[in-house]
Amino acid sequence: MAALRLGAIGDAVRQVQAGLNLLPTQLLRLKIDGIFGVRTQGRVLEFQRFNRIAQDGVVGDITLGLIETLLRNLGLWPPPDPGPGPSAGAVRPINNEMVGMTGLGNLYEQILPSRMMVDMTSYVRNSDGNVFRFRPIPMMVCRAGIFAARKGDMERVVILVLPRDVKADRLCICITQGFGQAAADLNKLGWSNPLSKPFVEFALLKHVVKRYAPQVIASKKNMGLLYILRANQGSHELGPFATDGAFTLQVLQELVALTNGAFSFDAVEAFTYSSGISDFNPFLASLKGRVNIAGTYNIDPAQGAEAGSGGGFRVQFLSGQTTVSKKAGFEWLPHPRWRNESFWEANERNLFDYLHNYVMPNYCLNVGIELT
Repeated sequence: MAALRLGAIGDAVRQVQAGLNLLPTQLLRLKIDGIFGVRTQGRVLEFQRFNRIAQDGVVGDITLGLIETLLRNLGLWPPPDPGPGPSAGAVRPINNEMVGMTGLGNLYEQILPSRMMVDMTSYVRNSDGNVFRFRPIPMMVCRAGIFAARKGDMERVVILVLPRDVKADRLCICITQGFGQAAADLNKLGWSNPLSKPFVEFALLKHVVKRYAPQVIASKKNMGLLYILRANQGSHELGPFATDGAFTLQVLQELVALTNGAFSFDAVEAFTYSSGISDFNPFLASLKGRVNIAGTYNIDPAQGAEAGSGGGFRVQFLSGQTTVSKKAGFEWLPHPRWRNESFWEANERNLFDYLHNYVMPNYCLNVGIELT
């Protein structure tokens, strides 16, 4: 058997976890999930230390042989079948392939440019006359990783962004607007191929680095961002993420293992923007009972459609461009409230581009996070 180490996934890992759970330990029992994460590595190190063999956290021939010998001596070999687990190997890192970067735990350092955010001391909820002020956010350095997630013949790229110096204790998942409306431009980037390098670079720069990641990383919460990149392949832009909650959970588990436990998803927040609302509620429903949805953000949805809460809080925003009037349950953020914004415009012909395509996606996620 090939040596098992941090990041390994599959039935062999599950068998080792089951065996270690039958042997003396001062640590908590392992979850038999087939994912060689930091807790499994810690248990292997403890076993190696107690038995005075090389402490490398890797289950090679010597460590595996000793586990088997001890279990045989106790009459516990082979260990009981732990039962079926999640299929292995859905996720693989592609940092080097996409951006020519490698790093510890499949994460590289990513610079987020300086920008402005809404000064929340100037924000008054449900006040039509309230005009926002803005505050500068300096350049930040975070950790990022680009991964390919596959189920069957469908594959999608996910981009993970985390604080640089601390473990994120929650995750914000992005279901952004549908890309079909921009097909003419995206076809030039090869968006029928989920792993098209120009397509991934476009999403990384425009949507992640310049738009959503700064709003998450600069917020008051110790939270990471997971951006699911749409692609024109198969029956749905989101592929298996659209309605397969078991697959989404597996991807989250594997990402934790592949990043050496750099984040937790014990609490998940999720947001959508514009036409993404049509995918958002089915996505949330697929996660019910699998992931703790602490809250959701719904940013200027098409036709003012409401988002689900997933069982947690819900914050919703309207600009007046996807609906013609206010709507109960939404924060109303029309043109006059943005008068102090750097690119504020008075020309009525530009309102949709300014409010819906610029202001709402560039500011409202951070506002929602700060309000909760």
